Amino acid sequence: MESLAQSGRQQTIAVDFDGVIADYDGWKGEAVLGPPRKDVVSALQVLRQEGWKIVIHTTRSEPHILNYLAQYQVPYDEVNRNSSYANAGAKPVATIYWDDRALRYSGDASQDLDAIRNFRTWSGRR
Repeated sequence: MESLAQSGRQQTIAVDFDGVIADYDGWKGEAVLGPPRKDVVSALQVLRQEGWKIVIHTTRSEPHILNYLAQYQVPYDEVNRNSSYANAGAKPVATIYWDDRALRYSGDASQDLDAIRNFRTWSGRR
């Protein structure tokens, strides 16, 4: 099986806004955005230099984060969509999804149950 890089398709990362790009400690309103995570912005800059397409995915509306992304020089190509791939659903198509609330399917759901029940975000919040 060929890798994505071998297929000639652009590698795409879909990055969650709250909890990954912006610090997040709970909903405080649509206009309240946490400070940017500098390590994440730096990593996205590296990926951009490597030719990755960067899609921001968020439950926030696009207008609420566009100024933030520009102000903090967060590299991105699109928000909540990947126009390179037509799909009928709301989830943007990507090579990888970077999210603070993600759990990777192990291939055995019965083994994943414990991880689901005990899940914590990277900062220990629920």
